[in-house]
Amino acid sequence: MEHAREVTDSYFVSRYRTVYTWQELGIPGIRMFGKHTMNQACAPLSPHFHRSAYEFTFVTEGAIHFTTQEKDYELSGSDVFMTRPDEIHSTNFRPLSAGEIIWFQLDISDPDRFLFLSRDAAEALIRDLAAMDSHVLRPGSRVFGYIRRAFDLAGSYSRRHLVCAHLTLALYELTAASGMQAELPGIREKAFSPDIEKAVSYIRSNLSRELSMEELAGLCRLSVSQFKQKFRVQVGMAPRHYVNYHKIQLAKKMLLDGTSVTDTAMELGFGSSSYFTVVFRRYSACTPSEFLRAQNTQNTPDAQSVQSAHIAHSAAPRDREKPEDD
Repeated sequence: MEHAREVTDSYFVSRYRTVYTWQELGIPGIRMFGKHTMNQACAPLSPHFHRSAYEFTFVTEGAIHFTTQEKDYELSGSDVFMTRPDEIHSTNFRPLSAGEIIWFQLDISDPDRFLFLSRDAAEALIRDLAAMDSHVLRPGSRVFGYIRRAFDLAGSYSRRHLVCAHLTLALYELTAASGMQAELPGIREKAFSPDIEKAVSYIRSNLSRELSMEELAGLCRLSVSQFKQKFRVQVGMAPRHYVNYHKIQLAKKMLLDGTSVTDTAMELGFGSSSYFTVVFRRYSACTPSEFLRAQNTQNTPDAQSVQSAHIAHSAAPRDREKPEDD
């Protein structure tokens, strides 16, 4: 990746995006702590790095792509993406799709000012972090609980020690999870229960159909509410989100193969080209026609937006009404 730049986040608060910096947090070593709920796709992350700081991104819902100089990574809810100090990363011109992330940066440059730990404890934790060999971690619901709780408390300076305790516990759990993944490579793969595995397989095999929640719940022999909850917990996104996300990925391939926008909409069960365009924009940050024009000129709309927009981690999207999630 060329032309990477160092990025430092600024304090920002809106309805769907909050970023606290070290000034608001008051926790030595925590450079920033943020949460972003994306109701539709927004600008991609251009190549950037964080000097002397790890970055941990917790995908609480949805799907997101990250790229390092090593490879591409596709993440979904319950995944954690780690970048090392000074490591260049981006979304490789892919927009940030609808979903939610919580992330923080950990400055390791001064062990004497590190999470209120003693120097010996700080150096030991920094060594454990350096030994982590995987960018993608799946530590389980307990760690996500620590992170959510820490962020809920982060707006209160008087509770900074409690925030720090939750973040420190999360870091110890992440280093342990990394060690387990190294010893048991199969743990890297998400494990679904048989009924949810059946639903996932059915969805991927029937993207051309209009799939109802009632049909999918019946397939799993669950009520609709039970199905939605179980699917979200195991897959990391709501079932309707999962269906539409994969429909749009298939739609892009169909459009590039020469299928018209209207025919693509009909073949994928969207009912109308106007609704298809709404969903396509939600997951791609552009309309189908814009996507095709960009491909025909050998330049993606994602790449165009990178040149004129702030990196999405540092930019504030317009607040939107949150759509009903089924």
